[in-house]
Amino acid sequence: MITSLTFDNAEDLHEHMCKRLMYGTKRGTHWDWIHGTEVGLHNVSLGARSFDWDFDLKRLWMPKTRWTMMVRQYIDPDALEDWRGKVAERLVGKGRGIAVLRTRTVQGRGTGKGVRRRWGSCMLAMSYRANPVPTITLHSRTTYFGYLAAMDISVANQLAWEAHAITGVHPADMQFVWNLELAQFHGFRSLAWPIGDPTRLAQLIRDEPNRFNFGQSVRPGYRKSLDGIARILKSDREGKLYGDEAFSSFARVRRRFHTEAYGMEYGQQFAGGSLNRGGKGPFPPLPSVSTRDLDFTCLAKGVGSPENDDDYEDDEDE
Repeated sequence: MITSLTFDNAEDLHEHMCKRLMYGTKRGTHWDWIHGTEVGLHNVSLGARSFDWDFDLKRLWMPKTRWTMMVRQYIDPDALEDWRGKVAERLVGKGRGIAVLRTRTVQGRGTGKGVRRRWGSCMLAMSYRANPVPTITLHSRTTYFGYLAAMDISVANQLAWEAHAITGVHPADMQFVWNLELAQFHGFRSLAWPIGDPTRLAQLIRDEPNRFNFGQSVRPGYRKSLDGIARILKSDREGKLYGDEAFSSFARVRRRFHTEAYGMEYGQQFAGGSLNRGGKGPFPPLPSVSTRDLDFTCLAKGVGSPENDDDYEDDEDE
């Protein structure tokens, strides 16, 4: 009914959940839901004893503009200022109470079956409390491990640094708690996580020709990942241009995979096409972006604007 797990730090939390969902074999323990290209586990409560988080967004193919878009979507500047005031007034030292920052309501986009985020916001609220142990808590409807989960953790971690600036408590001395209605792993959006490890990438490519031997009911997360890599390799073998993919979201994953795994020159052979917005050439290599260098200054109008950036998208409903 409820999966409750505690780790020493947030990176261990993130890595464990990626492994659990991708490689898990036990229904009801590692996963309890399979749908389309995804697997998931409901009613998950995750904890980290220390929240000293330092993550390179490049690992999961996310540019800095992805941070800007996420923060602007979810954080209301006035609500953040109100939260700061509550922390300063009541939670310095061993003050009693919980300062809650509710996120913006993120509206769905599109029509009919093509609506993205039809169920609303993924991150719902964050909070800080000082007693009995300084703690940042994140409440979420859902997230994708191996993809946006790391960004969600990064937003919560920045709130920890905001609390540090007011209270003097370092995030290393704060706990992190994440309550999730649904933790998910996606067959191609989460591919950056295994592909970023040469051993896991080699295993995927080795097992891809025999992916039907990995039953959907035995190791579904791994099978979904194999289906994702098979889809990329099939397009490569056919010489399909990026812009001739049926879905621009998949074209983006394929373009990023080529650059990060094989180099930008490899992807040049697939440039062009006319069916979708992904018909440009391969992406340039991503620079490293430490989450330690991120903050909420991008909430100011005109700071770090992500407009016209081709390397992020509004995610489909999760």
